[in-house]
Amino acid sequence: MLNRPKRRKISKRIVLGFPLLVLLAVAIVWQSIDSVREVTGRAETLVQRHIPELREIATLRAAVDGYLRALYEYYATLELPREMSNGEAERRISRAMSALRALGHYEGEEASLEPQLNGFRQAAREFHKEMQSGPGRNWDRLREFLSKASTYATLANGELKAWDTWIRNRAIDGGEEAMSGVARLNKLQLAFVSVVVMMIALLMRLLYVRVRDQSRLYSVAYHDELTGLPNRRSMHKIATELMRDEVDLVRKSVMWLSLDRIGLVSGTYGYDLGDQLLATFSQGLETLLDESPFNCCLFSFERANWVICVTEEEDYPNASQLLSHIETFTQRPLLIDGRKFNVACSIGVAHYPEHGNTLTGILRKADTARREAVGAGGSTHRLYHVEMTRDAEHFLAVETGLRSALKKGAFELLYQPKLDSRGDRVHGAEALLRWRHEGRYMSPSRFIPVAEQAGLVKAIGEWVLQRACEQWVAWHAQGVDVPPIAINISAQQFQDADFPTLVQRILERTGMPPGMLELEITEEAANVRPEAVVEAMGALKQIGVTLALDDFGTGYSSLAYLKRFPLDVLKIDRAFIRRLGESAQDLAIVRMIVEVAHELGFEVVAEGVESELQWQLLRAMQCDLLQGYLFSRPLDADGFLSFLDSVSIRVGREAG
Repeated sequence: MLNRPKRRKISKRIVLGFPLLVLLAVAIVWQSIDSVREVTGRAETLVQRHIPELREIATLRAAVDGYLRALYEYYATLELPREMSNGEAERRISRAMSALRALGHYEGEEASLEPQLNGFRQAAREFHKEMQSGPGRNWDRLREFLSKASTYATLANGELKAWDTWIRNRAIDGGEEAMSGVARLNKLQLAFVSVVVMMIALLMRLLYVRVRDQSRLYSVAYHDELTGLPNRRSMHKIATELMRDEVDLVRKSVMWLSLDRIGLVSGTYGYDLGDQLLATFSQGLETLLDESPFNCCLFSFERANWVICVTEEEDYPNASQLLSHIETFTQRPLLIDGRKFNVACSIGVAHYPEHGNTLTGILRKADTARREAVGAGGSTHRLYHVEMTRDAEHFLAVETGLRSALKKGAFELLYQPKLDSRGDRVHGAEALLRWRHEGRYMSPSRFIPVAEQAGLVKAIGEWVLQRACEQWVAWHAQGVDVPPIAINISAQQFQDADFPTLVQRILERTGMPPGMLELEITEEAANVRPEAVVEAMGALKQIGVTLALDDFGTGYSSLAYLKRFPLDVLKIDRAFIRRLGESAQDLAIVRMIVEVAHELGFEVVAEGVESELQWQLLRAMQCDLLQGYLFSRPLDADGFLSFLDSVSIRVGREAG
């Protein structure tokens, strides 16, 4: 039987208390409306009456004072001021008086002011008239008129000042009454708030149990149990609203973080410690965001994965700055049970609305960018761009095609000859894998990385090894003097402990002599796990195959490889051959490689020879073997046989 919580009886006092509180609230609201009306009336009187009167009184006083200054200036300089010549001084006084009359509140004050203003203007006119008399002007009369004008101006200013003071006192009285009304309104509002608080308290008391239970259910449904952060369901609810918010047009960014080595930690020290590491990292990340000024939300998306939604300001500074803070945080070791753990965090970033207008789309693209960061070795970040989706779609299409090609045997091998320095004898050939995809050959540089990530490179490598050995045996059975065949081997194959056994099994199955098989590994591949490579090379040397180091000179430990690896052949990287006739540095490097290799007993192969000048320089250095378009492009099986037959008359000619 389902155990349901019991309903509690609601007290009659609480039920009766609600109507009383509502009536009290209505009464308070009514009183508040009256107070608002009173305060509003006082404010309107101040704004619509007193302030305009004070402004016009100040204007009139300034007009009188300005006119009086003009009279004194006229008397002192005998030059008629511009405001008197065009009548602007009198017009200012008239305009100010008209404005005061328009207000129409103080006829008595206006009546007492009018005689002083008229007397002032009359004295000013008589002064002006006398000044116009020229050299015969009467200076005593001028001083008399100027004295009258000054006296009337003083009387007018006194009237205006008294008027100004009386209005200001009225305004102050009205302001005090308004402030009293505001104080009363505040008390009413406080009483209303108190009533509302009591009503809310009653409601909260009734809803407490229900809210408490719903809060527990919500926490379980929308938060991650381990980290306590909002989970994927919560993220879809909150972040979707953020994406729909069009009130501001600022950009929003989504960051997807993942800990790359959490599986290694959990597998080594146990899942309990792994959970502690996740919780500690999550808490540190949450603290970082809480203490930062960035407007963002943090979600626990799944185990060892977090999503951050950032609302950016103009010019988009936030996402890049926040990303820098996060990367700095992830570089600090975490202390768990007395052990320090360095977390490798990969971050993918996508922007709204540039990269999509839905949360699902933005998340998918942020995840695509994160996987790009993981593929780059981790402990870095990547910003999404369209090519990533194209690359992902291309990756899936290529992976599907590769699996189909393996089943149907749709791969092909081409063979590029390796000639001696004179160019008149073939000493070997490199088997090059080709795949006709969607009607044209796809370069191995495009599909081999896909094969490595998809776990297909071993199967493809086994097919190449099997097919090349079968072809050599088939040529030999036709009576052809076939040179050794070189095959590129990936790092994954060399690191496979069963690879030497696979080589021996294929040699025995096809009947190809071990000495006719040359296996090439690049410096980059050899640098992944050198110990495993050295062990595999030792086992292969016991079988009897030849070992070559491809792309020599591009790595950081090239000379160290010559000492550590049991090699037979060095292949100089085509990057040095390309500018052999143009760069003195490349020429010196190639000459040094050839000399060192010969001193150590290695055979030297130069790949990428495409010009006569390159050929002559390499020949002068006594480079053992040459490979490149100058002699031949990669050929199919029949083309390679034809090249062997005609090599003596094709020396130096580029194969078309």
